[in-house]
Amino acid sequence: MVAIEHGRDIADDTAKSLKYVKEKSSFVNDAIANIAEASANQASATAQVLQGIEQVSTVVRTNSATAEESAAAAEELAAHSNTLSEMTGRYRLFVGNSY
Repeated sequence: MVAIEHGRDIADDTAKSLKYVKEKSSFVNDAIANIAEASANQASATAQVLQGIEQVSTVVRTNSATAEESAAAAEELAAHSNTLSEMTGRYRLFVGNSY
């Protein structure tokens, strides 16, 4: 009879231990699910940041090209201005009868 009671106590202790393990396993599974969700959110945010950086890069390239075109146009205008100044410098302005 003592052996049966001892066996039953061992079985009860084993059942309690298994229940504890089950509860903790559920906790761990929930934690893993939360980590997976947070990782997915982080990956999505990273993709959005990358897209934003690509858009900024496109704008910078466009601005750079526009600045180069503006600089070239400014140089051309300066050359035309110098030519015009040289051409108009050949003429004298007459005011009345004086030179």
